[in-house]
Amino acid sequence: MNLTNLHRIRQTAIDKNWKEMESFFNSSVQLKHSGIRIDLTDISKPLVIIDEVQEYHKGGIGTEAVNGAVIAMLADLAIGLLGLTHYAEGMTGTSNLSINYLKPLLAKKVIVSAKQTEVVNKRIFGIVRVMNEKEEVCAYATGALAKGIVI
Repeated sequence: MNLTNLHRIRQTAIDKNWKEMESFFNSSVQLKHSGIRIDLTDISKPLVIIDEVQEYHKGGIGTEAVNGAVIAMLADLAIGLLGLTHYAEGMTGTSNLSINYLKPLLAKKVIVSAKQTEVVNKRIFGIVRVMNEKEEVCAYATGALAKGIVI
């Protein structure tokens, strides 16, 4: 991605055009290739969703559970979305992510929600819940984003 596109994306967030931002993410090669989409309908609680868990989402040898690395990727994306409302101050990036795996994520659909808990100086703190289609929490994560990154 070139700097012109990056600045356009940042401006989209500054303008609070969440539908366009959602479209940008959902049309990206990374999310399309991974079978993931985001939902910014409620920007205070962004969602990351796998509508249909595929074999490539599953991990371990012979297990039906979603792979821990996939869960980590989803949690990182979800917490990163919390930074969108802070783009007027510059870009953001994950500076810390701690994941707690509570039980195997045996799911047909995965829903990940994020919520900002606090902002302290140049850090945005949040919590992420990783749930199956029954909205049972199978993992949660806490983390922080650095904000005000100027490119």
